[in-house]
Amino acid sequence: MKKKIAVAGTGYVGLSLAVLLAQNNSVKAVDIIPEKVDLINNKKSPIQDEYIEKYLAEKDLDLVATIDGEAAYKDAEFVIIAASTNYDSEKNFFDTSAVEKVIELVICKSKCNNGY
Repeated sequence: MKKKIAVAGTGYVGLSLAVLLAQNNSVKAVDIIPEKVDLINNKKSPIQDEYIEKYLAEKDLDLVATIDGEAAYKDAEFVIIAASTNYDSEKNFFDTSAVEKVIELVICKSKCNNGY
């Protein structure tokens, strides 16, 4: 039985996982860049990778890209977070705000769906 999966981030890690999982599951890939979303929905890869390009073009994938994370996470049974964590070498600090934002949306989805 197909699972509903959301993947937050369509960089190399997120997109490769989304493509792999979309072969047997219903996957929504979430990104904040509309051009990347459009490319993926047109079966083109926004990153250069032979296998991702081939799978998007040739495989029958249940994959939809979107900029609407809230809607994607609402119906997901699983959420994979592959958002960027940029490192600031001057501050010796990882900027995890993108990951934290996804976590907040997922937690809200969970609480809101359960009547909390």
